Amino acid sequence: MAELIDIKDLNEQLQLKPSFKVEVAHLNITDQFSVKENALDNTIHIKCLDEHVWLSIPKSDRKYFSPRLHIEIEQKEVSCILHCTFGPDPDLWTMFMFVHFFLGLSFTGLLVWFYTNMTLDKSNTLVYVLMALIIISWIGLYIFARQNRQKATPQSKQLLKALSEFIS
Repeated sequence: MAELIDIKDLNEQLQLKPSFKVEVAHLNITDQFSVKENALDNTIHIKCLDEHVWLSIPKSDRKYFSPRLHIEIEQKEVSCILHCTFGPDPDLWTMFMFVHFFLGLSFTGLLVWFYTNMTLDKSNTLVYVLMALIIISWIGLYIFARQNRQKATPQSKQLLKALSEFIS
């Protein structure tokens, strides 16, 4: 059986969408996901599309921080490599990225305002305050994401357990 990574090791990673790889000796792992999809009694929701499989928590148990496990299957000659990535619900991730984009765009606009004020020998106090607020917001978003990943640890373990059942 393939060795899976521990959730504690994943939570120590700095990246917001932790990932890992698993090598599996089965050549038809995609078929196994399709066959076992109906046998889980609504404990895990499975969606298969070509070489991509998504494992998620059923809607009845899902919270805003509930993780999804995206598995990309890479076929080799004698085995398969599963590229696994934990991530939040796509709607939450889209909103999260939109807020980051807005903050980045605002920061860029403040840099233009800062340069203009420097050129015109005007005060930059307001610009400094707004830049500090944006930086604090970025730090706050990062802390929010890390806390939600900690809250999602039990459900992440549930998804890893389901994955280990599939590949065993």
